[in-house]
Amino acid sequence: MKIRKPFHTIRQKLMLLLLAATILPIAVSMVISYQATTRSLTEDAIANNTRLLSLGKANVTNYMNNINQKSLAVYNSMNTPRSLYYILEHGMEDEVIPNDLTDVIRNRNLLKDHLYNMYQSVSEFHKVRLYVVKQSTTYLLWKDDLKVGKHAEPVELTAAKAYLEPSHPSHNYGLDLNTGAEDETVFTLHRPIFRAPSEERLAELSIDIRLNVLRELNRELYDAGHEQFYITDASGGLILSSDEEAEKQGPSSALMQAVLGSGSDSGHLDWQADGFDGIIFYEKVSTSFMDWVLIKQTPYKHLYSSADRIARLNMAVGAGFLSIVVIATLVISIRITKPLLRLIGYVNKIETGNLSVNIDVEGNDEIGLLAKRFRSMMAKINHLIKTEYQLEIVSKTNELKALQAQINPHFLYNALQSIGTVSLQNGDFKAYSLIASLGRMMRYQMNTAGGVVELSRELDYASAYLDLQKQRFDTALDVEWRVEEESKTVLVPKMILQPLLENFFKHGFMQSGEPTRLVVSSTIVREPDLLVLEVSDNGSGVTDERLAELQKQLDEPLASLASDTSEDGGIGLRNVLARLQLHHSPDASMRVARSEDNGFTVSIQIPITSEEGNRDEGSDH
Repeated sequence: MKIRKPFHTIRQKLMLLLLAATILPIAVSMVISYQATTRSLTEDAIANNTRLLSLGKANVTNYMNNINQKSLAVYNSMNTPRSLYYILEHGMEDEVIPNDLTDVIRNRNLLKDHLYNMYQSVSEFHKVRLYVVKQSTTYLLWKDDLKVGKHAEPVELTAAKAYLEPSHPSHNYGLDLNTGAEDETVFTLHRPIFRAPSEERLAELSIDIRLNVLRELNRELYDAGHEQFYITDASGGLILSSDEEAEKQGPSSALMQAVLGSGSDSGHLDWQADGFDGIIFYEKVSTSFMDWVLIKQTPYKHLYSSADRIARLNMAVGAGFLSIVVIATLVISIRITKPLLRLIGYVNKIETGNLSVNIDVEGNDEIGLLAKRFRSMMAKINHLIKTEYQLEIVSKTNELKALQAQINPHFLYNALQSIGTVSLQNGDFKAYSLIASLGRMMRYQMNTAGGVVELSRELDYASAYLDLQKQRFDTALDVEWRVEEESKTVLVPKMILQPLLENFFKHGFMQSGEPTRLVVSSTIVREPDLLVLEVSDNGSGVTDERLAELQKQLDEPLASLASDTSEDGGIGLRNVLARLQLHHSPDASMRVARSEDNGFTVSIQIPITSEEGNRDEGSDH
């Protein structure tokens, strides 16, 4: 069984073409539209988030500067005996463990007042802790209560300037106190207090700050349902996370290294790691006491959600139109190809020999026109077949009549021989020679055994023909033969020279005082192997225009040469070339030119086959 190749039929090709012509533009349009939309969304997101984070940086900076300013209240009224700095500078041993109860109450209340004023200055302050170095004592204010505790060992303090501690659960700084505030998450500002203007450390002030205001300041910077927002310090410690319920560890170390190593205070990164695929926006916030980074994570899924909705809408619309297109494609392809399939069925019937098939394919389109032309063609073929049968019958009848009326060639040869003998007995040698030439011509013409002969036989026939013509024109005709012996064995079509000689007597011969010279030559040229037959005269010649016209006719395709039956001059030349190309060699050619004596020259180039070349080599040996 013959396997049909995919998309072999016109119907399949047409369906593929129509589907491709509709699906590809729609698909390409959707892809381009989606890419353009996502690119526009990305550019807008970068611009908007850069602006938002810049605004967030300003808000955070202002807020933290205010907190920092409140912590600097320790240095207010430094030389006033009741100021906090004065108390720390002149010592608090008697105030912590006084001998007089009145001094204890008064001094502790004074310290509490200073810490309480600071505590009340910002509503987000959760605890205020003061650690006094000389006493190794911690004063912790929470709500309205001041707790005091002495450490067994001094607390190691190394910070040379104010700094911020990342978010952590609130604690009591080593004091064994039950404040009930351990579950509150805070970040802490630590400020060392030095004796001015030296670097002697007097105390350290620590303020625990709730995250609520800091969170509210940045809530507008992100979409809580889809984006993540962080505030971290330079070491990666988490200050604030947008996820209030889940316990977050903050951005990964790889992300922090990428952000901190970017060399820019703000920007964005394409990030695909740790289960995240999207854009990272960052803004660095640097002051004398903090080094924070605002980080926002926007997933591509959220960023391109509107583009995805548009793409799904386009896909739904495209699928609807595509369904219509597929149905229309099937209908159109079937309607177009169905008449073709019927026409193929009729051709298959005709191929079996049934030439009377009724081709019933109607329509005004190209297929209908093709069916009409096919019907017309079959009618002409049937007519030609009938005509050919009739001509064949007529031809056979004519052949029979010709055979009946034909004179026996042997009788004609014997009669010519008897006439020649009588001429010879009477001493008329000229008449004998002419009769002998005529006999050779008739014998050559009436021999139908083969259409291809050696050139020597064709030359012998031409010689007999020219002998008769010389008798006719006497001294007015001069014939010269230039024949190479090697060329005589080459096979040529029979009666190839006579039309060229007749063309000379019809168009070129001149009866004047001077004899007309006719030169017949045959040569063999090599590479490629060609037999060149040439008939040249010094007769009346032709004009240049006529010469060009003749050569143009000879250069026309074979079909036009064979079908040209005009009686204009040159029909013999065209027929000779047609016979050569049809029955001997399609590469044969003919050239016409002006001879050296302003006459006319016809040259025939006939390719020599390998068999003829081998025979020629054998004859040379």
